[in-house]
Amino acid sequence: MTKRVLYVAVFMVLVSPVLRAEIGTWKNFTSMKDVRDIVRLGNVFWAATSGGLFAWEEGTNSYQLFTNAEGLQNNDLTAIGIDYRGDIWTGTSTGFIHIYSPRTGAWRYILDIAEADQTNKRINSFTMHGDTALICTEFGLSMFKISDFEFGDTYTKFGSLSANVRIRVSSALIFNDSIWAAISDGQSVNRLAVGSLAIPNLLPPESWSLRVVEGANTAPITLSILGDRLYTGTTTGLYYYDDGGLWSPVGPLTGKNILATSSENVLAACTSNETFIIDPQNTVTMFDALPFSATSVILGAADEPVVGSLGGGILTFENSWSAHLPNGPNSNQFSSVAIDRDGNVWGASGSVNGNGFYRYDGNVWKSFAMQNSSLPTNNYYRVSVGCNGSVWASSWGHGVVEIPSRFDNVDTTRIFGTNVGMEGLVGDSTFIVVSSVACDSRGNHWMSVILARDGHILVVRKPDGSWVTLPVKLGVSRISSLIDNIPVDRSLAVDAFDNLWGVVRDGTYKGVFSLGNTGSVEAFLTEANGLPSNDVRTIVADLDNDIWVGTDKGIGIILDPSNPERSGSIASFRPLNGLVINTIAVDPLNRKWVGTTEGVIQLSPDGTQQLASYTVENTGGKLIDNDVKSIAFDGMTGTVYFGTLSGLASLTTAAVSPETSFDQLIISPNPYLIPSTTSMTIDGLVENSILKVLSIDGHVIREIETPGGRIGFWDGKDEKGKDLSSGVYLIVAFSTQDGTKVATGKVAIIRR
Repeated sequence: MTKRVLYVAVFMVLVSPVLRAEIGTWKNFTSMKDVRDIVRLGNVFWAATSGGLFAWEEGTNSYQLFTNAEGLQNNDLTAIGIDYRGDIWTGTSTGFIHIYSPRTGAWRYILDIAEADQTNKRINSFTMHGDTALICTEFGLSMFKISDFEFGDTYTKFGSLSANVRIRVSSALIFNDSIWAAISDGQSVNRLAVGSLAIPNLLPPESWSLRVVEGANTAPITLSILGDRLYTGTTTGLYYYDDGGLWSPVGPLTGKNILATSSENVLAACTSNETFIIDPQNTVTMFDALPFSATSVILGAADEPVVGSLGGGILTFENSWSAHLPNGPNSNQFSSVAIDRDGNVWGASGSVNGNGFYRYDGNVWKSFAMQNSSLPTNNYYRVSVGCNGSVWASSWGHGVVEIPSRFDNVDTTRIFGTNVGMEGLVGDSTFIVVSSVACDSRGNHWMSVILARDGHILVVRKPDGSWVTLPVKLGVSRISSLIDNIPVDRSLAVDAFDNLWGVVRDGTYKGVFSLGNTGSVEAFLTEANGLPSNDVRTIVADLDNDIWVGTDKGIGIILDPSNPERSGSIASFRPLNGLVINTIAVDPLNRKWVGTTEGVIQLSPDGTQQLASYTVENTGGKLIDNDVKSIAFDGMTGTVYFGTLSGLASLTTAAVSPETSFDQLIISPNPYLIPSTTSMTIDGLVENSILKVLSIDGHVIREIETPGGRIGFWDGKDEKGKDLSSGVYLIVAFSTQDGTKVATGKVAIIRR
């Protein structure tokens, strides 16, 4: 009876919500507004997009999203199809083929094309014919037996075309016991290739006949069957194959560039801005102009057109066009990422062909762009967190924007450029490119204007809201001949002594400047001082006040920021020697997350050990792109965000900012079943805690050093590495810095 009461009491004490996602959880965040191809399964429409796959259920207006984190190998989808089992096939720009079963949630993959010895492996389209999938690619046509899950023949040579010409197949189907394929060499060759299935071997080029669309004098792009007729959409109209073996135009569509067709009871066709329905008598119904450019078209349940679009997701028509797309960022480009003090994730799109900047509050994305705000441009390439919790978005040519904490819109009075004294380029003083924004402990916001015409490179927004522009003052003899206009580049950092650090990548002098707190050049560092290269990409101060400098040839670490030009001040070891370093982020445990052109490297606090590496390959595509442009860390949740030009990826880690004082230990899972392949987590620790595991009668069983943050781990073993017996155990946490800080918890161990 006593034992039973004890277990009930323990369970009541320990049940508590875990405040963070499971460690090691990946997520992807992409824009799915650009649909490349679309199919329908009942009342669910499936869309292949540049940011992954989504399903939209028309009746409930609900969405289901699939990215690399949910099973895709590549998010850049270019084609989609449905087989006879109702499985969804998607192809990518790199040749991966994914097959998803909506019934079971299982994934299968076809890797042969992705691994083929071809330059361009893009999947252009799928056509399902019974148990055969016709796979159209940039280098030919492949036949795939669905039930056996294996390839048949792949056709790359057709008729009399030169054997040296690479043939692109955009569309293919089986009609009148022959394979018909729309082929092109990308230049002068645009034909229909026809291979009779009565011929036992279609691999020899002479097995195929080549045909032109008489009267079209143009390229066939897409093929469809309506009734007993074959239709082809071309760059100059829609044509059908008549009983006499000739091609005839569908008159109202003559001269139109038909991008896509689809057929059931009727045929749907689209140009980039128009949509049509053609009945079996070739009567054409035209719909209102599209609000977004079309890429693909299918038929809805009532034989109405449903369009895949660029920018609007799925378009449906009922008196007018409506757009349907899942919530997401405005673009897949994340050239810069930042986390504000409320835990919101901010991303910037880029300096060229940008799409503004965006914010994610943990549930919903909101985009800030010219289309929905008063922004003067969409080219925002940096986001930074201000001293007061505000967020700053730096543009390429139109100054900088401040978004106050918890503010939901762009305030035109907070768009800063010439109105606060900034001057731009010599040839255009209104073209103002602003660096990232850095804060010092006094509440000053520092930024630089690249190649400012008046030489006032540095700009400061003071805590009282006033602005000052400053020239860079020379204080180092070795650069006394430097021109006044030092082109301080896009990266700034402030160390623990409030010294400002700047990167210069243009002009005569390239390297790193220490600028004090008044803009006076106090040190100028180059390869001569020990940097791996003068081509510096990023700079950051860590928790020990070491200055980490990322270059195109590895990392340099300035160990003495107060005297950086002293011999030996820059660490001689180069952990990532030779790698192009795009970005460096410091987590709450002072570990370094280094974004390179070849993936992410996690380093120990002093940089001497490589703790982990993450690439597209070793994460199964969960890291979206190996060329990581920006990294940001949310210390409240332990989540690290990787910004790429293909989307944003996140990973939950144990690097959570420690508590300032003990409150409640959250132990998970509880009960803990052993043996286990994953450790128990103890959440709620102060900095550099030590854990002691005690038996219920007070005997010490294990002492554990924690990583140093809010999270600690235990594997359910004693000091000798043996699994403990089932029972209830006490966990005591105490601070190594202040032994009076103590917290306790209980956990039930169940040995299987």
